[in-house]
Amino acid sequence: MEVPNMDKYSVYVIVVYVVTLVLLGAYLGWLWLRLRAARDEAELTTPSHLKSAPTTGQRRG
Repeated sequence: MEVPNMDKYSVYVIVVYVVTLVLLGAYLGWLWLRLRAARDEAELTTPSHLKSAPTTGQRRG
């Protein structure tokens, strides 16, 4: 299969770029899902009195 006006290795370079971008996208998607799951789990396990501090103008101290 001869492709006119293309270098001998250009097809391999294109394939490597595509595979690299697909792997990078898959890794970033997996990382995003893990971080979102960890954040959701942290919100569920945080006691309610630590979630929102009272916003009065008085300083403790």
